[in-house]
Amino acid sequence: MFRLIFTILFALTLFHAQSQQAWVDSVYSQMTLDQKIGQLFMVMAYPDGNASKRMATGKQIQTQHIGGGLFSKGTSKQQLRDTRTYQNQASVPLLIGADAEWGMAMRLTDLPAYPYAMTLGALPHSDLVYALGKRLGARKRSMGVHVTFAPVLDVNSESKNPIIGVRSFGDDPSRVAEQGAAFMEGLQAAGVWAVAKHFPGHGAAVQDSHTALPLIKRSSKALDSIDVLPFQHLIDNKLRGVMVGHLAVPALTANDSIPISTSPLVVNDLLQDKMGFKGLIFTDALNMKGISDSVDQPALQAFMAGADVLLIPENLSSSITNIKSHYLSGAITPARLEKSVKKILAAKHQLVLKQPKKGLYEILPFASVDRYLVQQIARQSLVLTHHGKAFPIESKTKLAFVSLGKQNNNSFLNALRQYAAVRQLTHCAAIDISSSETLVVGIYADTSTPWTKQYLSRDELGLLTKLLKHQNVHVVVFAKPYVLQQLSDVSRCSSILLAHQQEPSFVKAAAQILFGKIDAVGELPINLEVFD
Repeated sequence: MFRLIFTILFALTLFHAQSQQAWVDSVYSQMTLDQKIGQLFMVMAYPDGNASKRMATGKQIQTQHIGGGLFSKGTSKQQLRDTRTYQNQASVPLLIGADAEWGMAMRLTDLPAYPYAMTLGALPHSDLVYALGKRLGARKRSMGVHVTFAPVLDVNSESKNPIIGVRSFGDDPSRVAEQGAAFMEGLQAAGVWAVAKHFPGHGAAVQDSHTALPLIKRSSKALDSIDVLPFQHLIDNKLRGVMVGHLAVPALTANDSIPISTSPLVVNDLLQDKMGFKGLIFTDALNMKGISDSVDQPALQAFMAGADVLLIPENLSSSITNIKSHYLSGAITPARLEKSVKKILAAKHQLVLKQPKKGLYEILPFASVDRYLVQQIARQSLVLTHHGKAFPIESKTKLAFVSLGKQNNNSFLNALRQYAAVRQLTHCAAIDISSSETLVVGIYADTSTPWTKQYLSRDELGLLTKLLKHQNVHVVVFAKPYVLQQLSDVSRCSSILLAHQQEPSFVKAAAQILFGKIDAVGELPINLEVFD
């Protein structure tokens, strides 16, 4: 019986592979040179209802034969309408991408956000990371998205990194690899290809590749054991896409002024030959200063280095012209162009042709499954970084509460009041605390995006120092874990709880942990000397 089942499955797999190859070969053979070159490009599309922008994208599809689109800066409903329009305009189905690390809310204004990667990195196990990846994949797939630029596999070893930060799972390569793999597997189980980024690793940078070319000063040995390790792990576990970053990495190129995204030594020799990656290779956006200020013809050089999909060129027309002229001159061989275009067509056969018929896209509601998932992530990701004998707080204890930083609302104060009477203090009255009161200090930051600056001001640190002289102080941090580095003399605290974000599920879980209603099981996703 087993042999019969195996034979049937093998035959079906062989038939699918043969039918895919036949479709790819047939489509490719009927394409003009312009159509083949157009397939290499994925452009930005703006679902904001602007008719002129929509007409411009339609023209790129119909006259420049672009292969795909990436939506940003608009609404989900408009994206659905535009997706139907653009797919109907395309002679070859479009590959639709999403830059949506924490859900489509990363680029669209009307959808809910999910927890950031560093919050997921605090989870003790990867099962919830897989579940979140699968749910986000289902939501994207329902909207007609085929590939998503996630997970972020950058090992955030530089706390001052201006662009990665909490987009990373943390600073431990093995943890990043484990959580990244779970997220990838969830996405791909839902039928969306994961595109891991930013190869070979943006985590050690102190510059933002959107505005400059970051220099990564690691040795080859350090790169292998830290930055490249998560990518290799995911490649070994069937990762379908990789995005190459615009980074200067002298250990790999012997040059500190060229982006590795234009280096065959990295994109071809390292990523494909040495690491064995056979999937789609995407550039990071080609309009970023990290590449556009460093080379004259970004799209051409990235393609000649080994990239398949050329993302958001600064000038689409000149990029197409450059590749075409180099093809006609023989600098780009027919085999090189065929390799990338057929990889793209094969992806479309697997992803687009299996999509429901055009027009059947939908926006999945934020349902009970989403609420439960976020709630569980919140409950299991909070980290009790320090505690003494006065933890947890006993019910009906008299509490005083002081907030530092940018507080969204009084939701945490209200959550505390479910368990005890709480007196809210202003900064001016904060030193007026009775010896019979237990003090809770809420440290807040704007966590609406991962790029906001999150730290306590000098005045707030001064006030915190005074507050910590009280005999019983519990500190709760609704901010990125790096804010914990600002705390001094942590031994004076009765407890320090990292609660990551200001969203309701995290606020509720923080109050429950303070009063011992649930255990704190999260683990610090980064190494902090203050707690060593």
